[in-house]
Amino acid sequence: MDEDELRQAMQDTLDGKQPSHALLRLFLDHAGWHVPATRDEGGQVALLQLKDNAGRRYLFLCTDRRAYEACLRTVGAATLGEHVITVAGVELFANLPETLDFVRINPWSPPELHYRGDQIPALRQWARAVQIERTLATPCPDLSLIKQFDAFYIVVQQLEEGGRALTLAPDKRGRKLAAVFTAPDTLEAFLRDRRDGGLKFEPLVVKVSGALLFDDLQHAPIDGIVFNCAGPVSPRLFVAQFAKAVMAA
Repeated sequence: MDEDELRQAMQDTLDGKQPSHALLRLFLDHAGWHVPATRDEGGQVALLQLKDNAGRRYLFLCTDRRAYEACLRTVGAATLGEHVITVAGVELFANLPETLDFVRINPWSPPELHYRGDQIPALRQWARAVQIERTLATPCPDLSLIKQFDAFYIVVQQLEEGGRALTLAPDKRGRKLAAVFTAPDTLEAFLRDRRDGGLKFEPLVVKVSGALLFDDLQHAPIDGIVFNCAGPVSPRLFVAQFAKAVMAA
């Protein structure tokens, strides 16, 4: 996606033409973020955090060089400095500083987006979810990263005879496949499919860490584990022993 298409996607989101999570996935896929940075005497680079008169910390993030130059012209080199780094979206958003009060995207180069401090943890979590999705798509997933991830989703249902059971992914071969989701949009896609098919129980969504989830799954009577079985990202299927491998990592 080029810079004009990304800007149009930002405008479409502001206009309510697409959900915000769709734009977030585009941000995370974008490899050409331009971000003002600092460089110390040892050559170490860090994102430039600015402060307003109230002491609130914020970052300027620019989708392209044009947006960065507009920011530089408006703020001035004395404030913004002369260093800029180009960074991929997942790396950028996964490592947003916890001290931030605001993130401003494309300031003075419309369309602009602002995220408040209480929204920034969700940005980091989305980025880490995409990191999980990407490693699951490789021949040798990073099991330690999967184990340490703290925001998987599962759906459980109340049993008539008491207790609860994990909701399985649909499978034409009749296998018992644990349905696991990495992000809110993959979870909602599954719930939407289930509702359209006539959901016969009230789903209970549980957010769980990788360590707790796979510790349970390694003892569960399942044939496998499928991540994001309903999209919008590609589903990933693993044998049941995958849970033990994660726990051993």
